[in-house]
Amino acid sequence: MVRLFSRGSVPRWLALVGIIIVSRLVSTGMMLWFANGQTENPWTAEKPDLFEFSRMWDSHWYRIIAETGYPTELPTDDKGRVGENAWAFMPVYPFLVKMLMAWTGFPFALISVIVSTLAFAAFIIVADRFFRRIVGDSASLAALAVIAFAPVAPIYQVGYAESLGMLFLAVVLVGLAEKRWWLVALFIPLAALTRPVGVPLALTVFIVAVLAWREQLNRSALAGLVGLAGLSAIAWPAIAWFVTGRQSAYLETELAWRRPYTGNDEHVWGTGWWDSAVWWFEDGAPWVIGALGFVALVVAALPATRRLGAVALAWTASYVFYLVMVLFPQSSIFRLLIPIFPIAGVIARNRSLSLVAVIIGIVGQFFWVKWFWSVEGSDWTPP
Repeated sequence: MVRLFSRGSVPRWLALVGIIIVSRLVSTGMMLWFANGQTENPWTAEKPDLFEFSRMWDSHWYRIIAETGYPTELPTDDKGRVGENAWAFMPVYPFLVKMLMAWTGFPFALISVIVSTLAFAAFIIVADRFFRRIVGDSASLAALAVIAFAPVAPIYQVGYAESLGMLFLAVVLVGLAEKRWWLVALFIPLAALTRPVGVPLALTVFIVAVLAWREQLNRSALAGLVGLAGLSAIAWPAIAWFVTGRQSAYLETELAWRRPYTGNDEHVWGTGWWDSAVWWFEDGAPWVIGALGFVALVVAALPATRRLGAVALAWTASYVFYLVMVLFPQSSIFRLLIPIFPIAGVIARNRSLSLVAVIIGIVGQFFWVKWFWSVEGSDWTPP
């Protein structure tokens, strides 16, 4: 692994293939270990195979969408409150899986894993281009290893949209960094309709456009790009409104997942992190929020962070701001932090720190699959 991070030690393509294959073998081993001990649960029978074990939790919603589409009428309780339903999940991933299911005749459990794994491999290749630009050749491999072996790495190969979303996001970031506006225009709609990143991407494009505008670069293209990003950000809520006839269909659907924690309290933007800290830690909430804020400030102040460049910083700041405004953190927070993958470039500048991060990530995968993915009794810790 040390030689992998060394300049010129192995051909670059072999290093990338090594990161992809070895990381998937590690994550697959973790999944198989816990699948063998998995008891019967709402999604699978006892001791499911790898593919069945990989289609639990939100993957079940993607399966519903792939097989039956989205509901035209929202489920509501006797008080008119919208319940959990498929509109919380973007369409690109399940529709791609649906198309491949129809073409091959293979089931969702198999196709979803194949799509996610291939998308992850493509992400590694695209992200390498992005990281090489901002941290150099050797550090890029280290950053990719930190991402590939992260505690949440099994999510890259299950029936979730994360891998495909990361791929599209990486392409957008490469396009912004290289000022290939056509590439950004092609992939922003795809990214925004794969994972809920449309709003922070629109903010990122606006920031980058302002910087490029000052350099007097193709201003008409920049204006059009900002407009396209804005439309992409509102596209899915607008589609949900059009199909269901309910203006706030998407927002109410998202809030349905928060109700078990917050009850029927009215949603207030920017309060989710505090409410979550109170729910989880009670009187310790101020200390938790303070510690998180302190860590964020320290990371932001690091010279290595500032050297990541305008695009990486604009995206990371925009996405973190978005999470602060809309999210009620619970056990899925670790998965939702995946899009800030450019931060791996900070760790990658130190080879020893990168190796420690990889080791911690591998150990962390064991506990992530145990605590969040595998199901034990009445499990309330979704991944």
